[in-house]
This record gives sequence, structure tokens and C-alpha cells, in this order.
Amino acid sequence: MVNENSDNFDNSQYRWDPFHKEWIIYAPKRNLRPFQGKKFEDAPKKTWTCPFCPDAPEGSGEWIVKQLPNRFASLDENKHFTIEKIMGSFKKTAPNYGKCEVILYSQDHDASFGTLEHQNIVALIKLWQERFEALKKMKYMKYIFIMENRGKEIGNSMTHPHGQIFSFPFIPPKIEKEYLAFKQYNEEKNSCLLCDILKEEQEVPEFKEDKEDKEDKHDFNNGTNSRIVCENEDFLAIIPYYAHWAFEIHIIPKRHFSSIIELKDNEIETLARIMKVVVRKYDALHDDGEIMPYVMAMHNALVNTKQKSENSFHFHIEYYTPFRGKGKLKFLAGVELGTGTMICDALPEFNAKIMRDLSP
Repeated sequence: MVNENSDNFDNSQYRWDPFHKEWIIYAPKRNLRPFQGKKFEDAPKKTWTCPFCPDAPEGSGEWIVKQLPNRFASLDENKHFTIEKIMGSFKKTAPNYGKCEVILYSQDHDASFGTLEHQNIVALIKLWQERFEALKKMKYMKYIFIMENRGKEIGNSMTHPHGQIFSFPFIPPKIEKEYLAFKQYNEEKNSCLLCDILKEEQEVPEFKEDKEDKEDKHDFNNGTNSRIVCENEDFLAIIPYYAHWAFEIHIIPKRHFSSIIELKDNEIETLARIMKVVVRKYDALHDDGEIMPYVMAMHNALVNTKQKSENSFHFHIEYYTPFRGKGKLKFLAGVELGTGTMICDALPEFNAKIMRDLSP
């Protein structure tokens, strides 16, 4: 039997996949992280059930939003990212250098992003900015990833409203593809790919059903109907033409900038509003009183790299929910996992209308 407290059990590391040309994180000790209601082995006499609540050590004090180190982190800021190659072998490994943080959204255990007061969300955005600035100063970090895993269907082990920040010493593969797409488009068109997508999306006519003629005359195949879910003066929320998930939503700023630290004061306010609207629409989608599980992924420009991504990269936020309909979860199965090709169960134009018509 493996001793979970042994050094071997915590032999966390990166290993290089020679086929996909990407790093994999191995973090055995994450199997020890608590799930809501599970007792902590090292605190048998505790009076609290959630470590993030005000009566627990990590949640104590006066605060609206709070940053904490991740006690079950996949990455370790005390290590160094030195690549080790085994002579005569394909094997390549590195210590799991990086940093993992937890961001608490509220002291209220029963809150969720959609129930937070506006000023609470504003405070959260400002904390994200502060942490981005601080983490950017760690010169070996190359990418700062702000995210939220929400709901048990996503694998979230704690129900207290919170998110996370991962800081990597390399550029993650999805982000690298995105950066290269921005870069190539900028070199070819002298423009921003997302700015041009945004412009085109705003020119698409809204879907309107002909009540007298129920026959669908809308050309969904060419995507000629609106994919806009909601918008305000500074941001647009859409189900993109190229969505991988049935109810995937992207929040895109109308002004071109590359990272969260470039938000103007008024944009912090409008971003807080549109993020809440999107989440409340998600929560209203199935009309069952349950919160909608999702991943929130914030895409910022690279940091501390030779690639100058500030001019070409366009800040945006992506949401993915595993639900393709009420009671219907989308699983990544043979085609998706075996070939990397996504199969989406609905056209974006159709689901964008559903989301647009919701009034949470």
C-alpha cells in the first residue's frame, strides 16, 4: 500500500508528450484534497465543514473577496523549471514549477456568482487584476490563467463560491494555438482576428420567427442569424460561430486590449454587469432552481516571453457548460478523445436565441 504522506506519493512533475508536443502535469497529492462534507484527517476536532467559511481558519477575517494559496496545488513555486532529458530515450521531464491560488468570491457559503452583488463582483475583478500584476512579476512565469470550475459535474470538490489562478512557466497548448492565430492574422491582415469577428457578429441580423410561416427559412448553415446573447456599451456576449460546446459563451470587449490589467474603470463596471447577466442566464436555462455547472476561462496575453502578444492578442472570457439540454450532459467520447475533433449537438444560432430570450 502506498503511503500518501511519503515523498514518493508527492512526486509531482511535468512530463513531455512527444506526440502532441505538450507538457502533462502529474500531481498525485491532489487525490487528498477535501470534498464538501468530508472530514479532514489532520483536524478531527474542527467545528466547521467548509474550509472557506468565516468560522474556518482560511475563511476567517473581514473580507469581501480573498486570495489564498492552494493547499492541494498541482504546481510548486519553490521548484525550478529545469528540463531533464534521459540520454538515449524519448523521455523528458521537469519539476512542477508554477503557482496555484484560490480566489474566494464571498463569505456566504450559499452564494454563487449569479447571486453576488454588483460591487462584490467589481471587488473580485480588481482582485484578479492585483493578482495578475503580482504574478506577472515572477519572471519565469509565461502564462497566468484565471478560471472558475463550478458544479459537481465539472468536478468541483468545494461548493463555496470560489475560483482559481494557475501560473505556468510555459505557454499552455490551447493558448499557444490561439496566440499564433492572432499573430498570423495580424501579420496577414494588419488587424485583430477577434476585433474583426466582433464587427462581423454585430452586423448579423437577429433571428426572428415568422409566426405565419413556421417553415425555417433561416440559413443556419451559413450562420446568417445572430449569435449575440447579450451586450452592453463595452462588451458583447456571443455563442461563437465556431463554438465547441452547445451553450458555450464568449464575453468579448469591444475595445481592443490584451489583458485584465488594462481594463478602464468604467469597463470594470460593465464587465461585472455582463458576467453576472451571462451566469444568471445559464442558471435560468433549465428553470429548475439549480445552478448551471460551467468552466469560466479567462484568456489574457502571454507574459515574460519574447513573443510580443500585447498588440495582437485580444482579451476575452470563455464559458463552457457540459449540458447540451435539460438532463443531457455532453461527454467527450470516442471521436472527441480519440481524434480531438469536437462534435457539437446544436448550431450556435439556435442556442444563442434561446439564451438571448431568457430574462433571469
